[in-house]
Amino acid sequence: MSEQTDDETGAGADAGARALRITVARSGGVAGMSPSWTVTAEGENDVDGWLDLVESCPWDAGDAGDPDGADRIVYTIRVLVQAPEVEGERDARVPEQQLTGPWRDLVDRVKAEAAPRPRRAKR
Repeated sequence: MSEQTDDETGAGADAGARALRITVARSGGVAGMSPSWTVTAEGENDVDGWLDLVESCPWDAGDAGDPDGADRIVYTIRVLVQAPEVEGERDARVPEQQLTGPWRDLVDRVKAEAAPRPRRAKR
């Protein structure tokens, strides 16, 4: 695993290359802090391990949007995949109170394997 900056694509040039990049950003809460975590995976075993977790999330459930009330925390999850059997991007916004099951597992694993990069919220 290695951390990448937001302007790196995380995609390999080889047709048979397998790569995956997951970014989790948290917004809301007090103090206007908006940390994000990014992990990348390359190689069959590493990518497959992450893909199993990514595929378990309810992506088709629709965007949960913003929660009611001020200072509520929302997680934005973006997955970029390059693999022969699947390639593309997935995005979801999940309010903290709905961050359960596979969503919680994915966010917790990304946070555990990547160092946070705090950012000030846009005003």
